[in-house]
Amino acid sequence: MIRAIIVDDEENSRETLRGKIDLFCPEVEIAGEADSVESGIKVITESNPDVIFLDVQLTEDSSGFDILNEISINEELNPEVIFITAHNEFAIQAIKFSALDYLLKPIDPEELVKAIRKVESRKGLPKKAANFNVLVENIRQASDSPKKIVVPTSDGMHVIRLSDIIRLESSSNYTTFYLQNDKSLLASKTLKEFDNMLSGYNFHRIHKSHLVNLNYLKKYVQTDGGFLVLEDGTKIPVANRKKEHLLSTLKNL
Repeated sequence: MIRAIIVDDEENSRETLRGKIDLFCPEVEIAGEADSVESGIKVITESNPDVIFLDVQLTEDSSGFDILNEISINEELNPEVIFITAHNEFAIQAIKFSALDYLLKPIDPEELVKAIRKVESRKGLPKKAANFNVLVENIRQASDSPKKIVVPTSDGMHVIRLSDIIRLESSSNYTTFYLQNDKSLLASKTLKEFDNMLSGYNFHRIHKSHLVNLNYLKKYVQTDGGFLVLEDGTKIPVANRKKEHLLSTLKNL
């Protein structure tokens, strides 16, 4: 049995989620509910649940991130967190950068079941302290400039500064991160997933296998089919269908 807490300031939203959990996830027991930061922290601390369904926006001046900030420093708590949010692009982006789970309102039953399956598979594993910390830190930054990303690998979660990423390269269903100081990291996600996250932060998909941080661009060479030369000397080919967009981007740098 998975013990869950629902934190949402809207009673109707809590009732709807509770109904969907009862119908589609009978293995989940609702151990408590809350409608504010204060009551959320209290019921979570008292119940020590396996998972928290946490609404991003609780009131005009408080959010689920305030609760996360408090519970992340409590060593006795080790919950999974599934954020519940409307189409808040900033919140969704911050959650993705932290490699945490979220569900969009109105909640799709199939997505709910998938989220619970993930909770089951991770039950008993160490707390995601790094993920929580990155999320809280990025939330404190300006909404258009996250500073760090959590990268899942075979040996755990790695926290990386965006400014340290030179480029990413596809490797089947994995992605290799090439970082400053000749470091690299094999991530257990596809390049497409990272492209969706990083494309708004001066990272550009110039080839089906390559995503480049243009902050490390040294020059663009038009001969031999066209390629980029990065500051570390790496040469990256530019796909024909990407050239027009790349040239337009370079003119605006």
